[in-house]
Order: sequence, then C-alpha cells, then structure tokens
Amino acid sequence: MKTSREDLIKVIDFWNTNIGSEELFGRELVEKINYKSKEVIDILGPRRSGKSSILKLIISRLGLGGDFLYINFEDPYFIKHNGPEVVEDLIDVFREHYGGNLKYLFFDEIQEVQYWEKAIRKLRDKGEYKIFVTGSSLSLLSREMSTALTGRHLSYMVLPLDFREFLFFKKISIDSKKDLVLKGRLISKKFDEYLSSGGFPEAVITGSQELLKEYFYDIIQKDIIARHQVRDKDALEKTAVFILSNSGKIVSVESIKDAFNLSFRSADLYVEYLKDAFLVFELSQFSFSLKKQTKALKKVYAVDTGLAGAVSFKFSEDKGRMLENLVYLHLRARESEIYYYRTKNRKEVDFFVKEKTNPKILIQVVWSLDGVEKRERELDGLMDAMNETGLKEGFILTYSEEETIKKDGKTVHIFPVYKWLLEDM
Repeated sequence: MKTSREDLIKVIDFWNTNIGSEELFGRELVEKINYKSKEVIDILGPRRSGKSSILKLIISRLGLGGDFLYINFEDPYFIKHNGPEVVEDLIDVFREHYGGNLKYLFFDEIQEVQYWEKAIRKLRDKGEYKIFVTGSSLSLLSREMSTALTGRHLSYMVLPLDFREFLFFKKISIDSKKDLVLKGRLISKKFDEYLSSGGFPEAVITGSQELLKEYFYDIIQKDIIARHQVRDKDALEKTAVFILSNSGKIVSVESIKDAFNLSFRSADLYVEYLKDAFLVFELSQFSFSLKKQTKALKKVYAVDTGLAGAVSFKFSEDKGRMLENLVYLHLRARESEIYYYRTKNRKEVDFFVKEKTNPKILIQVVWSLDGVEKRERELDGLMDAMNETGLKEGFILTYSEEETIKKDGKTVHIFPVYKWLLEDM
C-alpha cells in the first residue's frame, strides 16, 4: 500500500518526540556494544525484555540531538504499510522535514517490515548511517542477517534483568564486596523476590504477576501463532506450559508428542517456534563426539523464572529447579559455551562451561546439601566430572550454604547462588 508522507510525518513525530522524556534504568548491555564498528548492530531478545529501552539508552549514551531517527515498527501504521520501501520513505521524510543531518538509524522490531533485510543492506552499503535494529525472533533475524548482511553486522542478545540489574531497578547498588557484606541481609531478601518474580523490567517495576501471564500469551499469539500460522492454538499453549513446567529437565519431542497426541512433526515444530520466540532454551549434553552430542537428549530452560512460575504452578513449587534456571540464564547472558555433563558412570553435572577448546568450569546446582547421602551424591558426581575434564576446581551453588572443600588435590566451592550471580566467575 502506498505510504502517505503526511502520515509518515505523524509517525516520525510520535516516536521521536518522547525520546529522553521517560525515566530509564541502566542496562549492562549498553556498555558492551561496540559503538566504533561500522557494522549494523542487531539486538535480539524476547518481547518485553527491554529492547526499546536499550535503544533509547544508546541514544542517550551517544548524546544524540536531531541527527537520529527512531521508529518502532509495531506501530499500527505499519500493519498495512510494511513493504521494504517504507524504510527509505521514512528517511526521505525525516531529511526533508526534520533536518538533513541524519547520521543514526534506530529501527525497533524490524521484522515487522517485509524484506527488511534488503532495505537495511542497501543502507549499510551506502555507508551514510550507523544502524541499530532490534527483533523478537531468533531465527528470522539471525537467518536473514547472516544471509543478507554476512560480515556486516554484530549481534547482541538481551534477556530479562539479571540479578545485579534487578537490584539496580530496586535502587540497590552493589559496587564492591564490602557492599555484598554490609547489604547481605537485604540482598538475600531481594533474591527471594527475584527468584519468584523474575526479571521482565515492567513486571519488576510494578510487581504484577498478571503482566507475566500477559507476556506469555502475547509471545504465543504475536510471535508464534500469527507469524507461523499455527492452527491448533490449544496444543501449542499446552506444549509451552509443559516445557516451562519441566524447566531444568530433559524433555524430548517424543514425550511432547505422546502427552498431547500430536504428530512428531507438529511437536518438533512447536518446540522450534518456542525457541525462536525466546520463550525457552535448549541445553545440549557435552560429548567429545559431535555425533553423540547431536543425538543426546537436551535439557530445557525457561526465559524467566517469574514467567514460568506464573503459568506453571508445578515449576514454582520446585525451588531447586528455579535456582538452576537462574544459573543457566546467567551463563547464557554471558554467551558462554555451555552444556550439561554426564560422567562415564552416568552421573550428571548441571553445567559444563568451555572456552574455545578448553574446559573452564563445572557447576552443580542444588537447593541444599542437607543430609549425608545427598551431600556425598552431589560431591561425587562433581569430583568424577572434574577428574574426566581435568579441572582442579568446581562449584556447587546452593540457596544459602557456603563452604570450601579440598580433596585429592581438587577444590570444590560451595556458594550461595545470589552471591555467585553478583561476582565474576
């Protein structure tokens, strides 16, 4: 549909007038972006995780005045006016009516524009603008970015708030180990809140659990059903709740197929759709054999413990798996190469982190080590994995216990999760 220049003036004015007027909390990702690069910066993450705010924080950090254009393509105007030409039309209208010194482009939820990648590549190749885009679809953006912008883009992933960011939103700053000691009781109390409510920014600010349910259904409807034309909405929702309920466990496509009487193809597609929308993640088992690693069953984790708990009472009741999920998200946010590890005698360790080809760390997560049998089981599994990987140190992360164990030339650090989340590994 042909775009109206008058309508575009209104759209541009709406989205650019309010930049800088709202209070924004800082996000760690803003400091990690390579601003000197000439490549397109794409920021990917789940709906409502703060991508729009991050773009506005970037605008503030760069100290931009009238030399930038910010557009959110989820504006209702773009439901019908979503051809690739709308991108250049917006730029033309901005230059004509808002000044010609345009240097920065910020396009939020760019996947709403058809064939957007062609428009962005054309702009990138001109070399006139620094371009930032965001999107809520992992495969859509990563696939089209890698196809159209090979070697011309840098990708960053944003997830709901980590624990340090959560505390910052609660106006609690942790700048040193001294703060960790002096504010320990307050931090521990806030950790309980974080564990149950999660890190979606608006839900953290308002304290609304109902918001989390809305986010779940928005992701299902807007990022999966509408995008992939899924017909059986009920089966998709049940699959999503089933996976979220079993976060921290091995979940197979076969088990989903049997649970909801689906074809294998449908069950497999539903899992891919949920991953694509950042609602769930999969974790592979480590193996030195790539073939074995590919065939091994995967564990699943939720994008947010609060959201998972809001739609699944079963998950919210299992505090140990909630702890494990938090540790996974912390590792994932740092883009670590992570796996779960199974020893030769079939003992499982929750996380095995590699750095290139080198083993880096083994982590076991458990709510408590109370009881001799449980303590020995967790320690034995970790020690076996340390022997097999050649690591001299390992971690057991718990809710509140802290201790250091030295045995057979190896060291096991038992550490509260909330402290570990606030310290660099």
